[in-house]
Amino acid sequence: MNTLNLFTGLAIIVAGVLLFFAGPQLIVIPSTRTEVTDLFHDEGFIVGDIWERSVQLDGGVLVNGTVAVSSALTGEPSEISMLIMDDANYQKWLSHSSSTYTFQKDMSNAQAFSFTLPRSGLYHFIFDNTDSPVKKKVTIGADLQKQVSVSLPDERIRYVAYGLLAIGLLVTV
Repeated sequence: MNTLNLFTGLAIIVAGVLLFFAGPQLIVIPSTRTEVTDLFHDEGFIVGDIWERSVQLDGGVLVNGTVAVSSALTGEPSEISMLIMDDANYQKWLSHSSSTYTFQKDMSNAQAFSFTLPRSGLYHFIFDNTDSPVKKKVTIGADLQKQVSVSLPDERIRYVAYGLLAIGLLVTV
């Protein structure tokens, strides 16, 4: 056995072991993942004329959900107007001025909705039933989906480590 081959092989094996354990932490891959957070978890309520809830939300967040609407008296499927707007437009809406909605739709029973918030701020979720004399039972379920940047360890570097270990063993022997 050649001493030079032995020490060279051991050095390559040590480098392979270090790369195997430390490599994935040193070399990372930027990636994104989706974080999902409940906004309304099947929250039920009765709407006479107006129902409003204010929520502080981040910009760029995707809001997904479903709304179930029925008559509070008969339980028959029904419709209600759903409005979402930022605080500045909400103040305009309260004073009956022209306002811009982030989302506006007449919602019926078990209907889905989805929209992306343009900017961070206070948003108002409004159910407007002023066009109907019948109170409505509304159930809303909604979640927030936000893309988050993460750094993931690069596991592919371990293949290089396996190669170094194999070469180190061959050189040593």
